[in-house]
Amino acid sequence: MPFLIFFFLSFLAGSLVKLTDDIEDKNLNVHRLYAIPGGLAYGFAMGYLMFVDIDASYLFGGITLGCLIAGKIDSRGHYFGMSAILFMVFLYGMKLSPMVLLIGTLAALDEIKDIIHIPKFIDFVFEYRLILKIGILILVVLKIMGVNALMALIAFDIAYLMTERIIQRVLYEI
Repeated sequence: MPFLIFFFLSFLAGSLVKLTDDIEDKNLNVHRLYAIPGGLAYGFAMGYLMFVDIDASYLFGGITLGCLIAGKIDSRGHYFGMSAILFMVFLYGMKLSPMVLLIGTLAALDEIKDIIHIPKFIDFVFEYRLILKIGILILVVLKIMGVNALMALIAFDIAYLMTERIIQRVLYEI
């Protein structure tokens, strides 16, 4: 798959995950049912990326597992996103590996701030979800995972953060 399409789909998935989450959790003056198409779209994008690239499969499979463990898949939009991911996995198959469990653990640790008290001096680690980013970087440097995993994570996170800021501005102006 061409790199730009891979990057774009990862970016799109990150943006739609945040948009789906905020439609459900924040008052965006949008009916909550609009989270369903967003969830389906990000689920199909992630599922397709998991089908075409083994590193994306480990990454997005692990992120999905980590979000399940941390209880972050908690709304109708995300249930439809999970359904779309599972549909793609069942339709095309996915290579399972212990790597998915490792990445799932890293992703769940990124969300632990919502479960337990974190000391103020390491709050930034959880605010910017650095555990997963550093973990993937280490796996890429050690050549356990390919660079595509890091590129997908960077695209996903850039889109997630940009969407978060855009939504904050829209809410502030309303």
